[in-house]
Amino acid sequence: MSSCRLTILAALSLFAFSSLFAQSVDVKIADETVKITPMGRFYFDGATYIEDGTDLSNGVAMSDVRLGLKAKYKSFDMKVDLGFAGGKVGYKDIFLQYNLNKTSYVRGGHFAEPFGIDHMESSANIKFITANATSFAFSPGRKLGVEYIGWNKYAWVGIGAFADGDSMTNSIEGDDGYSATGRVVFNPLQQDGKIFHIGLAGSYRKADANGFDANGIQKPKVISYGSSLITNVEKRKFIQASISNADYQAKYAVELIGAYGPLYLQAEYFHSNVERKDDLPAYKASGAYAQIGFLAIGGNYTYSSSWARMGTPKPKSLEFALRYNYTDLDNKNSGVKGGRMSDWTFAANYYLNKYIMLRLDYSNISLGNTNPLAAGETINAIQGRLQVVF
Repeated sequence: MSSCRLTILAALSLFAFSSLFAQSVDVKIADETVKITPMGRFYFDGATYIEDGTDLSNGVAMSDVRLGLKAKYKSFDMKVDLGFAGGKVGYKDIFLQYNLNKTSYVRGGHFAEPFGIDHMESSANIKFITANATSFAFSPGRKLGVEYIGWNKYAWVGIGAFADGDSMTNSIEGDDGYSATGRVVFNPLQQDGKIFHIGLAGSYRKADANGFDANGIQKPKVISYGSSLITNVEKRKFIQASISNADYQAKYAVELIGAYGPLYLQAEYFHSNVERKDDLPAYKASGAYAQIGFLAIGGNYTYSSSWARMGTPKPKSLEFALRYNYTDLDNKNSGVKGGRMSDWTFAANYYLNKYIMLRLDYSNISLGNTNPLAAGETINAIQGRLQVVF
């Protein structure tokens, strides 16, 4: 049996065991007590596409499989979360956290940089089957680093320093990149059904290592942006920009969240600037999205103060959401043509209970004339998901 199959078999066996006993356990070590909580998730996705011309991958996929645990000891928290989607082991959240008090902590390890609401949020809790294309293109995702998080009833702040994007595997040689990333939120209304939140995030990153050439000289560094068709079944990137001879990127995001009763609004604008070496012109790109939600069943929307984002609706809730996104990776000044993409997506979400959720999305996607794939086409996508999280 191949190592890949063994990995999948072990993951599924552990998942089945953990799902039966997904509750906290106090473990005695000498005179000390450590509280351990197993956790996991799996997503079954299905998608079908109505295309203009480019053939797409209709079908089903297990888009995410996660197994892990949380541990708590006095003022320390630990989390280890591994992904097994696609038959490969992926590093998710792996960190040690020291709680300074009830509303602040410092942590070190592998986790999401504080930039982009949907990519700081768990994929289990966002309103659509995937994050929007702009968030995919510009949010930095998880990196090795250290950060401070603190909040009160009026504000939330997070700031951290993060290593090269390849630091978990260390498979690419060369001088490592690094970043400093921060997010500040003003949120004076955090009540159920009365929420107001406005925030600003920023990130500065030196370009990551890109290896050595045959003569032992470091290759020019590259910074890339891209997104798939907001689906986990068709994997190809339909907008993609690679900026050669990159020195660093500086980007920011402005965010807004609001809710009144069972109505909800979330929006973000992203802008990025890549400075290049050898007197090459800078590259600039941007994107934005806005989404609204309505709890047809389930009462009012809630807010998560510790992460400055929306709370998860309670069991038996039925939610409808609508999102518009526009992403532009073309930049005439630098000569980079990464393509444009816009979409309207409608979602229906049913929160069956604390652990199981059913999703249905419909998307109408328009692609620009310079896109690397399906240039100038319009694609309609219908997707569904069975989501189990414990």
